[in-house]
Amino acid sequence: MRPLGSTFAAILPILKEENVGAYNWGFVSGKTQTIYPWDSWEKSYTSEPKPWFHDIFHKDGTPYDWAKAELIRKMTQRA
Repeated sequence: MRPLGSTFAAILPILKEENVGAYNWGFVSGKTQTIYPWDSWEKSYTSEPKPWFHDIFHKDGTPYDWAKAELIRKMTQRA
């Protein structure tokens, strides 16, 4: 829910500090269409929303946001 402040930058540092595991709803754009917000069930979108609602990667495997991908990589490395 990036538009509502649920971002990797906001959440991952807290999870890491508290040693809590988590997962992201949605991973690759297209399979479940979770780049779109919940109202997409009732409203048609003709282009990608800015920002994406959940997913992390494009279909070709490139990150939606390289800085976010690097943050995830850094925050999930073992010390």
